[in-house]
Amino acid sequence: MMDWERLLSYQRVKGGHTEQFDYARSPFNVDFDRIIFSDAFRRLDEKTQVHPLRNNDNVHSRLSHSLEVASVGRSLGTLAGGFLKERSLLPRDFTPDHTGQIVQTACLAHDIGNPPFGHTGEEIIQNWFKEKGMSYLESLKSSEITDFTAFEGNAQAFRIITRLGMYKNDGGIRPTYAVIASMMKYPWIHRDGIKKFCCFSDDLPTLDGIAQKTGLIGKDGIYQRHPLAYLSEAADDICYSIIDIEDAYELNLISYDEAYETLNGICGVKAEKLASKTRKESIAYLRAIAIGKCVEAVIAEFKDRYDEIMEARLHYKHNLLENSAVKDSIAEAKKLGSGKIYINPRKIMLEVGAENIYDILLTNFCKAAHDKATKNGQGYRTRGVMNIMGDGAVQEGENVFSAMHKVLDYVTGMTDSYACETAKLMQGIA
Repeated sequence: MMDWERLLSYQRVKGGHTEQFDYARSPFNVDFDRIIFSDAFRRLDEKTQVHPLRNNDNVHSRLSHSLEVASVGRSLGTLAGGFLKERSLLPRDFTPDHTGQIVQTACLAHDIGNPPFGHTGEEIIQNWFKEKGMSYLESLKSSEITDFTAFEGNAQAFRIITRLGMYKNDGGIRPTYAVIASMMKYPWIHRDGIKKFCCFSDDLPTLDGIAQKTGLIGKDGIYQRHPLAYLSEAADDICYSIIDIEDAYELNLISYDEAYETLNGICGVKAEKLASKTRKESIAYLRAIAIGKCVEAVIAEFKDRYDEIMEARLHYKHNLLENSAVKDSIAEAKKLGSGKIYINPRKIMLEVGAENIYDILLTNFCKAAHDKATKNGQGYRTRGVMNIMGDGAVQEGENVFSAMHKVLDYVTGMTDSYACETAKLMQGIA
């Protein structure tokens, strides 16, 4: 049985000091502030949520999505905290607001490692290393090779938060253990047969330390989820399931009737409630009510599954939203997404083009980084590419594994538009 005293630890990763509780600015609020002021978070404003290189400012970017997920996560975490308080399970000095802050902050950072062009970008990176980049990985161990051939945005987010942030290579933003554990939907290193993971091979000691401090059940890089991670996942699922419908209506990819019927299937608003509203206002209203209904349903499912979660008996694939009272309506929303929204021709054409962009970027940056690490043919081109990478460039004496990770740190940190512009210039096109 996991224990909330450890699960809600506000000690910091990598030896950061332990603050006393400041009720004006808790340790979890400090984490929130460090993330929101980071350049990695800021760049999410021009990264794909669903629709690449959006030409409508009302459509969500990865940044606005993350802020909305954080808002929903705060509600879920606070309600879960109230449930724990009723059972006298919250540690001393803790209130339900603190569990809300933990989930809110975990949600804020959940997509901070996503590359340009979102999940399509992840897949392109994986395939590029399998098909064209293996020659750069020949000297690596098999566990290291999968960092690249199975590249995962969740693991890159873990790397940013615990390594690349404000205290670079010394704990990143030095998050509290509770927040980073609640962010880890997949608390393990790469495993054959499981697509998702939260940690690259050389970050395993950090993962093990987090698990030990928070009392996660498991060992050797394979752990059960933190209970609040189920809520972080649910907040993300609620937002994309519902808000993708609103975005699709905004872009005229679906009709008003399709959006209305799908959203009202979740919330059941009477028609007279919408009589004085425009169609756009009606969809926004239904979206808000639907999110509230989903929050209620997820918390009910969390309470029903509480003992299984705490005893690490609930499978990580058990999605609280998809198993809640609104599961049928959510399934309909996702069916509409896969049937109409995610196959939009403009979206597909841009994602096909993204493969060309990544090919140019990875070909140039990986070759230069490999040459730098192996001291093989370090001419003008290598020096030029290292200059482009700036502070993230490969340094003298670094090995190939580190050099390849630095390439991905740089390339995945790009915005969609900057990736396009850089690829264009690297072809000699002004």
